[in-house]
Amino acid sequence: MEWRSGEWAMRYAVHVEESIDIAAPPDLIYATIVDVENWGRFSPETTGASCQDDGGELRVGDRFSGHNRRGARRWTTHCEVTVADAARCFEFRSGAVGLAIATWRYELEPTTTGTRVTEIWHDNRGRLMRVIAVLVSGIRDRATHNSQSMRETLHRLKNHLEHQPIP
Repeated sequence: MEWRSGEWAMRYAVHVEESIDIAAPPDLIYATIVDVENWGRFSPETTGASCQDDGGELRVGDRFSGHNRRGARRWTTHCEVTVADAARCFEFRSGAVGLAIATWRYELEPTTTGTRVTEIWHDNRGRLMRVIAVLVSGIRDRATHNSQSMRETLHRLKNHLEHQPIP
């Protein structure tokens, strides 16, 4: 089988980044991103989340459960916030059955027309979790799948934020 270098790199990548420019201020985008319970309106895979810590905006150390769906398959990940830098960066680690899955990060950079949002996924799975993940989600090439899903998520986020009144 012949692989072009880009295809091979994407298939075996452990780190994926996608960016988009949104005509909205960083604080509004950050508030929307940290509202994890409502992620289902943006993500093609995540249906939402259940926060385990009450008290408003998520902070470092707070935990939530992410609910996901692909066709008839459903699964939950357990997440912990690792960075919560208002209007700049939100990051969390996810895992399941006591095993690491990934680190997700959202970086916000002000631009002259709004904000550049970069969504980053870093694969933290070991061999066992890679096997379990395919059985649970049905996704063999997680890097390519996530790249496509991240682009869709960012476009939905952009559409939502650019078509609502800014307070």
